[in-house]
Amino acid sequence: MEHMVRRVDSSLPRPPRAVAFAMLPMLIVLGGRAGAAGGEIALRRDGAVYRVPVTLDGRLVRSFMIDTGASEVQVSTEVLRALFPRGSAPPVYLPANTYRLADGREVRNRRFLIPSLRIGDREFRQVVAAVGGPDAPLLLGQNVLGRLGVWSIDNHRSVLVLGPRPAERSLAECANWRTAHDECEVAVVRDFLRDVRPPHDVTKLTLLRSDGQRASVLVDVVRDGHTKTARLCGPMDLRRADTGWRVVGATGLLEVAPGARCLP
Repeated sequence: MEHMVRRVDSSLPRPPRAVAFAMLPMLIVLGGRAGAAGGEIALRRDGAVYRVPVTLDGRLVRSFMIDTGASEVQVSTEVLRALFPRGSAPPVYLPANTYRLADGREVRNRRFLIPSLRIGDREFRQVVAAVGGPDAPLLLGQNVLGRLGVWSIDNHRSVLVLGPRPAERSLAECANWRTAHDECEVAVVRDFLRDVRPPHDVTKLTLLRSDGQRASVLVDVVRDGHTKTARLCGPMDLRRADTGWRVVGATGLLEVAPGARCLP
């Protein structure tokens, strides 16, 4: 979430730890789209920050720090082992990422997908998370906070107040790329290719993955150029902005033979 209204309470002590961006003001309000009614979740005050109970994979409950300065959720190696004990299916790992700490240092952490993450009655699937060290703080970052819709913290009562639930399109609504609503990932790619020049005639669009913040759509398209027609296949990458999904890259979109299968 790029835009944030912050009213700073100067009486709060500044947290000494590296995650100084986690300090919360008297009230934080983030915008989102309206939907179903919200609710309240009790928080625990920990110095200058707040912690909220989070349920991982429907069974593992941990207290996470609300960190508006963290781009992604962070867990410790202990939590990773608890999520995927020996003998269970291994985690789905993603490419590692480099993160800048509040003190200016940079660290490179592994990343994986949490099968499900629930805060109150809000549940999110396939949530990207970074893996810190054994004692790394558990951080609730913007890839989840940004999906809560309108929310605020009542500093006097120590509760997280959830506003209307954001309107999220169901898988069924987004399944058919031809009829998908404009807010669906496949629809954003469809409309992007419709407006780009030279003209692109879409054969098929398939959603490969989406965590609510980043998505990838497999594209099978014919480009009608001035001198020749070419068939292109590959993934296009999207990222969620304040106004919805937007295309951010298509480096994997390559020319293929007319009769070849279009695979990720």
